[in-house]
Amino acid sequence: MSAARSSVQVCASNFIRWIQHILSGFESSVRAQKSKTNPPIAMFQLKHYRSYLLTLFLLMLPLLGRAEPYFRDLTDAMRLDFKHINGFSAERRLVETMGSGGALFDFDNDEDLDLYLVQGNSLSSTTAPLPTNRLYRNDAGVFVDVTVSANVGDTGYGLGAVAADYNSDGYRDLYVTNLGENMLYRNNGDGTFTDVTEQAQVGCPLLSASAAFADIDRDGDLDLYVCNYVEYALETDIPCYYKNTLRIYCGPNEYHGIADVLYRNNGDGTFTDITESAGVYEPTTRGLGVVFTDVDSDGWLDIYVANDMSPNTLFINQGDGTFQEEGVLRGVAYNGDGLANGSMGIDAADYDNDGDIDLWVSNFSLEANCLMQNDGDGYFEDVTFDTNLADPSFYSLGFGTRFIDFDNDGWLDILVGNGHIWDNVKQIDAKMRYAQPVQLFHNRGRTSEDGVVFTEITTEAGLDGTLYVVRGMLFGDIDMDGDVDIVLCQSNRPAVILSNEVGNTNAWLTVKLVGTDGNTDAIGAQVQLEAQGMTFLREVICGASYLSGNDLRLTFGLGDASRIDSFKIRWHNGEVQQLGEVPIRQSVTFSQH
Repeated sequence: MSAARSSVQVCASNFIRWIQHILSGFESSVRAQKSKTNPPIAMFQLKHYRSYLLTLFLLMLPLLGRAEPYFRDLTDAMRLDFKHINGFSAERRLVETMGSGGALFDFDNDEDLDLYLVQGNSLSSTTAPLPTNRLYRNDAGVFVDVTVSANVGDTGYGLGAVAADYNSDGYRDLYVTNLGENMLYRNNGDGTFTDVTEQAQVGCPLLSASAAFADIDRDGDLDLYVCNYVEYALETDIPCYYKNTLRIYCGPNEYHGIADVLYRNNGDGTFTDITESAGVYEPTTRGLGVVFTDVDSDGWLDIYVANDMSPNTLFINQGDGTFQEEGVLRGVAYNGDGLANGSMGIDAADYDNDGDIDLWVSNFSLEANCLMQNDGDGYFEDVTFDTNLADPSFYSLGFGTRFIDFDNDGWLDILVGNGHIWDNVKQIDAKMRYAQPVQLFHNRGRTSEDGVVFTEITTEAGLDGTLYVVRGMLFGDIDMDGDVDIVLCQSNRPAVILSNEVGNTNAWLTVKLVGTDGNTDAIGAQVQLEAQGMTFLREVICGASYLSGNDLRLTFGLGDASRIDSFKIRWHNGEVQQLGEVPIRQSVTFSQH
């Protein structure tokens, strides 16, 4: 916590105690005199004295000041100048409201996070130069545009991106999803990339959304899952109206859903579509978000997909190159009321520190977001209402989201980027807004007899004062100070960098894993450590959120711990490595043996 914010809180706290002290003394005086004086007069005096002090307190609030925000906007300071273009039109074509996203990743192996942002485009014929996706190199805290020299300026209508080392050469490559053919850029290791989409056979010329890399078969190279949304072409865009007069963006049910695609890495720079043979073919699901995660703790990565107004799908890895869809069986296809939601954002993590992976999805407005608690065997219960997460999310429309221990107290909180899809939503429902605040839900730990609960602290965190139209949301320690920062990717608005200002006051540890079997970032590995009698579990995830690629390093918040008592790595191939003492408040790197 900063000194300024701390002093403001102390000042306010002392002032409140002073008021309480005066009231207490006055009430004691009244009680002592009740038998000697006129009681109605005494109580009248007390009532008005309370009112006077309350008025005094309200008048002094501006003098006390407001606490500093937990996140500070560093967009200008880091010289980020990206503005998304969605091709907005009066016709309100479906694809305009979907994007965009990007990826935080270290493309030049200099140990800091660079930034790739995906551009939409004009959807009408134009002779003007087309805007491009842009790659920014992190140069000592300033983002420098290197798009042209790096050769990654795709001019397609882009949506999302994800980064990983698919060819095992030690440099992270880029996969970009589009309306139309997607793009795979191979990192050449010299600051440049080469478009290898056709050679790799991963073009997938549909309307793709999120994507993720992981090694599903433990053969040492990364496979690829691509979410595809609906059958769509600009020429066949469907017009939709509210009450037959107000033109709005159509919902998903106006379009036919299409199947996602799973590509197996052949190890020679090419991929093979194994969607049907691997058992993940679902023809009409409208996929938007995806995360590879091990929900049943068997060492094999499963696939959880957020679908729009279709049941969410959970593909359980059978360990033989195939999957079994078990979303309904395991309690994650529908919400607790048995309804399919309009799900967009997605994440997987151990929010309750019980040693297994829980699931989280962000949903459409007038639907609560969904937190699903793992029972330890890979079966889930919707605990959204039990954890106080339902009501605060009802009117918001959530997209990018992740579990994030923003204050490094050891308990994973939740951050949700919101923004409606209808720019004219206020004409439909006065309670709703197009631009909305980012919401922060603070994990209170096991402070309740009912278990872990959350409290919305959006206002306390200073996030209520600025409204955004968030789609993708990128997470990573950009300034390398031990806490997680945020990049907001907005629809038709500038990208925003929010620096975490409070996390590193608590103890922390950042862990980078290096695989030596081809999966160089050890995607799918888990790290479990113990400190102060608590167990913390983190998993290396590529993808998650919405249209986003995130920092592959693991950040552990450790509260006021002074040391780590136990540190164990379960590598992506199932091998387990137990380590000795690991110092805290620093970044450490471990290589696979």
